[in-house]
Amino acid sequence: QPSMKPSVTPSSSPSAAPSAEPSILPSGEPSVQPTFVPSVLPSSQPSSAPSFVPSLLPSSKPSLHPSGEPSSWPSSEPTVIPSIAPTDIPSTFPSMLPTFENCDMSKEQRRFEITEALKTVSDPVVLLTPGTPQNKALEWLLEEDKAVLCPDDFSCPRYPAFVQRYVMAVFYFSTDGGTWNECNAASDVCDPLEVAKANANCTVLANGIDVFRIDVIQGTDSWLSPSSECLWGGLACRNDTLCMDRIELEDDGLGGTLPFEVQNLTELRYLIVEEGTTSGTIPSEYGTFRTLHILDLNFNTLTGTIPVEIYDLQLLFQLDLNDNFLTGTIATEIGTIQFLQFIQVEVNRLSGTIPEEMGNNSFLRKYYITFPTINKYAHRWCNSFFGYF
Repeated sequence: QPSMKPSVTPSSSPSAAPSAEPSILPSGEPSVQPTFVPSVLPSSQPSSAPSFVPSLLPSSKPSLHPSGEPSSWPSSEPTVIPSIAPTDIPSTFPSMLPTFENCDMSKEQRRFEITEALKTVSDPVVLLTPGTPQNKALEWLLEEDKAVLCPDDFSCPRYPAFVQRYVMAVFYFSTDGGTWNECNAASDVCDPLEVAKANANCTVLANGIDVFRIDVIQGTDSWLSPSSECLWGGLACRNDTLCMDRIELEDDGLGGTLPFEVQNLTELRYLIVEEGTTSGTIPSEYGTFRTLHILDLNFNTLTGTIPVEIYDLQLLFQLDLNDNFLTGTIATEIGTIQFLQFIQVEVNRLSGTIPEEMGNNSFLRKYYITFPTINKYAHRWCNSFFGYF
């Protein structure tokens, strides 16, 4: 049976029933049943059920279930399970961390739905492997991105908004974002002051000449900032759809490799990544762009062959791949690019001859091609056609 008055120091184990008055110091473990009068200080561990009257100070850990009335001060962490209905009397001060209720779903459900969707964008194994550009982009999107996009948010009509944002984050991490000359992400993307500082160090605009004069929105915000990815330096989106329209990053010190996930930007018209140390191969998936006008990857360290799929880009005007380490030949399929006007592939390690099928490129106005492995006379002959003809 409990004593009529509290002891000066708590017992090592709780009594079966509570005392009539609270002890001066809390016991090491909670009592089986709550007291009717709160203790002056909270217990070190939460009780299995809430007390009828809140403690004067919050416990260090949340209770498993909410109390019937609010405490005078908030707990340092939210309860594991939110209350079914709000309390009649609000707490005097808010809790430090709210219960997660973005997107009308739990944090875990949001993570599950977005991750499952992105398994169709990236290789699932690579997506879930820590340290990969894809996993870094996923974790940033779910845990750090202050935009907090929801699974059912759509901006560009062709795919959920988080897909475009994820793809651009993958591009950033794949091309050694953080070591670029400009527009690197803030040291702490959650700190508004650091984001503002990073924005001040970005001046790159995606403002190349557009003969179609499509209305776009763009900006000079640092990458991975809370603003729309359309406003990150070197990017631009169509104003009517918010679909990514341009990636223009020239002489910004990009490295790493080109991620194939960029293929998901189905409305992209300009892909310009020049004068860096980007290596690896040109993804064959880049041949799926429906509206790409310019593919400009010159002055990098790209290797491998020119993917034959590139010649499926029926609206391509400019193919600019000079000053890399590309090998192989120019495929005969190049003659199927109906509107090709400019091709530049010199200073590579190409071999073979100029395909006769290039005669079908009726709009071709300018080309630069050298084959260092064929005879000197032919080399001069090719050079004699540099410029307009």
